Amino acid sequence: MDRAIANVDGALTLIEEMGASPWLVRHHQLVAEAAGELCSALTESHGEVIDAVEVTVGAALHDVGKIEFPNEMMEPGNRHESAGRRLLLAKGVSDQFARHCELHSSWGEADELEPLLVALADKLWKGKRVPALEERVVMRLAAVVGVGFWDAYPPSTELFDEIASRGSERLKRSDV
Repeated sequence: MDRAIANVDGALTLIEEMGASPWLVRHHQLVAEAAGELCSALTESHGEVIDAVEVTVGAALHDVGKIEFPNEMMEPGNRHESAGRRLLLAKGVSDQFARHCELHSSWGEADELEPLLVALADKLWKGKRVPALEERVVMRLAAVVGVGFWDAYPPSTELFDEIASRGSERLKRSDV
């Protein structure tokens, strides 16, 4: 079985079909929204240096394992990470997308920009800033674009500020 996912709507439809709660669907929707803002701004400023579909769809699927471990929606836990990848692969979803279930929390192991952006969107959507993650994103972005870290840092952190500044508004919309 091969389940091709082409966009965020397709990812959200899949997780609804898999039994995701309305809260979990909304969470994925809001993280994908923040990911879309990151991708749009980065594409506008740097051209096609990232796979925006991978980032937005990865963001729309990253916590799907919480279907199996619903207590991790409100309590700390990481069992949902490998469960999510397993569930998506069993549905025929490409590992290009399924891997974000694990990498969104183990971003320190990620070398590619796309998993780092999914992890970052999962923080920025609610207004949370993680300096070590942001620095890793900027380092990888600078390498991909071919500029120095300090050339990429100011505009990137301005973008992160802008997205995070809408965190409280997104949190209000997370209530379903």
